[in-house]
Amino acid sequence: MMLGALPLRAGTAATQENEEDGVTVPQGHKEAYEAAKEQMKEAPQEKHSSGSWFLAGAAGMGWAQFDNGSFGNSSLSGSQNETFTGGVDFGYYWHDPDKWGNLSFTAESIGLYTGSTTSLGGAGSGATIGLLGLGGTLGYRIAKSFEPFIGFYGGGSIGQFSVSGGPSGGGSLGNVWGYWFSPALGMRYFIPNSHWFIGAEALFVFLGDMNGFNKGPAVNANVNVSGSSYLYEPIVMMTIGYAF
Repeated sequence: MMLGALPLRAGTAATQENEEDGVTVPQGHKEAYEAAKEQMKEAPQEKHSSGSWFLAGAAGMGWAQFDNGSFGNSSLSGSQNETFTGGVDFGYYWHDPDKWGNLSFTAESIGLYTGSTTSLGGAGSGATIGLLGLGGTLGYRIAKSFEPFIGFYGGGSIGQFSVSGGPSGGGSLGNVWGYWFSPALGMRYFIPNSHWFIGAEALFVFLGDMNGFNKGPAVNANVNVSGSSYLYEPIVMMTIGYAF
């Protein structure tokens, strides 16, 4: 009877199990389990990012409007010509389908250069304006590559007004600081299998405090006489950018 009990006890010991890291492992498989754990530690982990930095350039046309402005006794509300507008846009772009579906977001810093020319009865005048600001957009990705978006920008501006010919003899009327803000509407297209994107964007820029250009006691320009309305400029631009 004692000899018959020995194999029974040996078989019980052979089927004994241990618990490793919450996983039940047969005693004879412990070495294989430890080796598998080490291989998992050494395997490269997949990196996941919800966004990236980007840099974009823009170029297009603007149509500035001098709302009720004046130059001496001459009105500045006459004909305004289209003018080149260019700029640079730098920011961060968020798009993560696992978190937000088709939605995207940007936070941006933007710099624009624009200007305008007008005729004042024999004298030509020009306004050159630089815009620096911050803003952001909200987009909706369609078919993995197309993305319509809306946005808003605002910041500080500096304007320089000059005159050529006419009774004043021409010259610069100085610089004036102000502020600006603009809604935005546009479309981006992300080129497949690359970091590049192209797009189009429309702004409607409102400028405030762009008053008091002055060459002397007898020669001055006010692009906003009433003080209660804005100098404004619709702008349409094409963009090209690179996401890092």
